Amino acid sequence: MGLNDFQKQKIKFTFDFFLDMNHDGSIQWNDFEDMMTRYKEVNKGSLSDADYKSMQASLEDEWRDLKGRADINKDDVVSWEEYLAMWEKTIATCKSVADLPAWCQSRIPFLFKGMDVSGDGIVDLEEFQNYCKNFQLQCADVPAVYNVITDGGKVNFDLARYKELYYRLLTSPSADAGNTLMGQKP
Repeated sequence: MGLNDFQKQKIKFTFDFFLDMNHDGSIQWNDFEDMMTRYKEVNKGSLSDADYKSMQASLEDEWRDLKGRADINKDDVVSWEEYLAMWEKTIATCKSVADLPAWCQSRIPFLFKGMDVSGDGIVDLEEFQNYCKNFQLQCADVPAVYNVITDGGKVNFDLARYKELYYRLLTSPSADAGNTLMGQKP
C-alpha cells in the first residue's frame, strides 16, 4: 500500500522545508551547505567552531546516507520523485524512530537544537514562536500549536518530545500532533 495524499503532502513539506534549501526542486550537497549557513544565522552566531565542524561532519554523513538510499540514478542529485520513493519504502516498514534512516535520525538533534536557541534542553513558547517566524511557517495561532506540542502543559517540549513529533510527522497517515512541526494544529 502506498502513501496517501496527506502523507505525500507532509513528505513534500520535509523535502521543501528541511532539505531543498535553495528551492530548486532537488537535494544536493549545496543544500546542506546552505543549511549550515542558515542554522548559524538563526542561532545568532552561537555555534562554536568545534560545533560547526561537528555539524559539518554529521551533515556530510547524512548526505552520503540519503544519497545512498534515494539517489536511484546516481547523479548526486536527489529529486522529489526519488525522495518520495525512498519514503514509500521506508514508511512501509517503519515502526519507531529507530527504524528511520540513519541520516534522518542524526538530523533530529540538529533540528531540535535549532529550535532550542537557549540551549536549556526545552523549547519554550518564545523559542517556538521564533522558529515559526524565522522559518516562515504559516502558523496562524502559535500558542495553540505549542499547547498541542506540550499536551496542554503536561509535557515538556524536549528532545524526546521532538523525536516523537518528528516520527509522527513523517509516518502518520492522518493529521495528528506531528503536524505541529509544520506550524499546524492537527
